[in-house]
Amino acid sequence: MPENLVPPSPVITMPKPTAKDRPIGVIIGLALLLLGIGFGSVWFYLQYVQKKQAQTNYLTLPSIAISRDGHSIRAGMAIRTTGDDAGWASKHQQALEQIMKRTLMEADPKKLRTEGGIVALQQSLREAGNTTLHTTKVREVLLTDLLLSEGDL
Repeated sequence: MPENLVPPSPVITMPKPTAKDRPIGVIIGLALLLLGIGFGSVWFYLQYVQKKQAQTNYLTLPSIAISRDGHSIRAGMAIRTTGDDAGWASKHQQALEQIMKRTLMEADPKKLRTEGGIVALQQSLREAGNTTLHTTKVREVLLTDLLLSEGDL
């Protein structure tokens, strides 16, 4: 044999994947897919809940008129709630009307005519609704129209 010839190196062959090795890859792939779907579902659900809580709802009350001590007040109101509290507000509409009427009866017409009078009335209406019904679901009471006059309506 000539000296410059190198003997052939032994051929190393890799074992072929068997049927036993293939399901492990499939199982890992399915597990990763299920984890991705699970995390995605949780994320979308949390986004939905957050959006639902931020949703603003209004309950419009019929116009309320009161006469007292030589003055009259007629007011239209909308009660702002958020999230699932809209159903609660609708269920308690008559109670809210009575509370708003009582609060208007206690309102001072001279203070209503001042610069911060309407804002103060809106705050007292909100506080009266929440305090009387033992809740914090009334976020704001908006006066949609207000008529203040001397004498009876």
